[in-house]
Amino acid sequence: MKLSIIVPVYNKSKYINRCIQSILSQTFTDFELILVNDGSTDDSGDRCNFYAILDSRVVVIHQNNHGVSAARNAGLNIARGTYIGFVDCDDEIDPDMYSTLINTAKHYDADISICGVRKVFPYKVELYYGTNAIKVYNKIEAIGGLFKKKFSRSVCDKIYKAEIAKKIKFEGYMNEDTFYNFLIFIETNKIVFNDVIKYNYLIRDNSVTMTKFSKKDLDTIFFSERMIKICEEKLPELIYNAKYYDLVNNISLLNLILMSKKELHLNEYNHVVRNLDNYSNYVNKNSIKSKHKYAYNIFKLNPTIYEFLMKTYCKITNADVSKKNN
Repeated sequence: MKLSIIVPVYNKSKYINRCIQSILSQTFTDFELILVNDGSTDDSGDRCNFYAILDSRVVVIHQNNHGVSAARNAGLNIARGTYIGFVDCDDEIDPDMYSTLINTAKHYDADISICGVRKVFPYKVELYYGTNAIKVYNKIEAIGGLFKKKFSRSVCDKIYKAEIAKKIKFEGYMNEDTFYNFLIFIETNKIVFNDVIKYNYLIRDNSVTMTKFSKKDLDTIFFSERMIKICEEKLPELIYNAKYYDLVNNISLLNLILMSKKELHLNEYNHVVRNLDNYSNYVNKNSIKSKHKYAYNIFKLNPTIYEFLMKTYCKITNADVSKKNN
């Protein structure tokens, strides 16, 4: 079997049919579809069972609710394909996505093959990136590209050689894709990005990325801090990029906490402030984007003024963080 496609499923009965049908309709047919029902309380599990009866390529796992990382890990444990891919259960993929990814991987003898992504919000569409260019990376270049978002940080627009994918387990609830990719990239020799848009990432109003701040959001800075430590030990040429990624994560988390009323999350707010305190020399001695430098220095100068300016800017520009807290 050439490919295992793992889909974690949790309470998405409204969308799951179109997701599964987009997978079963692939022009590439040599795959198994592993549906991991992660304790759904709607009829998502029944829909998974229906497709297992309908198509012999479908395998269903039912488990108690432990989150997306545990669901993906359950799929990894039983996957039989030479390559492994992931799809989120409320997204859809173009009919030739996996034929494109497989053919690109084989042509370039790559450990990981990546395609472009169409990110569809309720209020806008973003492309990552649709240039039709093909770029081949070694592991250092690919990890640098991950930090700089040269391609999507998701696992859903990629296929991985199974012997590499199975070495690493997913962790956490937020930014788990980025951290998994970071650890996987370390294990690779060659990664190829065929920048044609094939994956449709459909962001709903009730999706994880559109919810208010919770303690799970701290995963974003826990992971980026671990990335810095790993780079210090193994990848010294990427320490600057890892620190910049961590700085931006802390600023983004600060903004989310402020939009969610910091009085309700003082411990988390103070945690982020302590992290940012460590970046004074970094910000002023390195070349970083003006918006991040201004944000950092205004916050350090006067947090109250920063909060007012940030909230005003978010409302004027219709920024994502303001929608997460409506």
